Amino acid sequence: MPDWFEDFLLLLNNSSAALIVPAIVVLAIIKDVRGIRFALLTAGFFLYGALIHEWIFSWDTQKFWRYVIWAGNDITWMAIIAYWGVRGKVHLWQSIMGQLIVVAVPFLQMWRLADRHLWDLSYNSAYLFKTIIPVINIATIVLCYLPIVYWLKARAKPPVAN
Repeated sequence: MPDWFEDFLLLLNNSSAALIVPAIVVLAIIKDVRGIRFALLTAGFFLYGALIHEWIFSWDTQKFWRYVIWAGNDITWMAIIAYWGVRGKVHLWQSIMGQLIVVAVPFLQMWRLADRHLWDLSYNSAYLFKTIIPVINIATIVLCYLPIVYWLKARAKPPVAN
């Protein structure tokens, strides 16, 4: 196997993007284009984050810019799904839920930045930061699967008699 392929597989193993791939496949099978678009965008942002993670940590030795970059990444994702939601490119309910789930992350990133460089609070915000961010990421992954749940629910309903 080529080295680049092994590196790619390792990256997928360490990335939340790999968890979204089954949703993308099922959404393609059921032909939910708006659900696919949302899941692909989300997987793309997770993959992008996994790709730049090590570089950011090696480049940002002062532990300052990483929080700005991650917050900007989340705000960009939210802006794209908001625009797509309004334009009908993704499910509007999925766009709204995604924004409500992720809106806390840029604030947490800036909180962590301020705690590290300005406040030096008596408690360590790392515990809060390392707990809430993964929960939000998992909720975002689950959101990629919700169109499948709604599709299954719609198929399970008995036909309405006239």
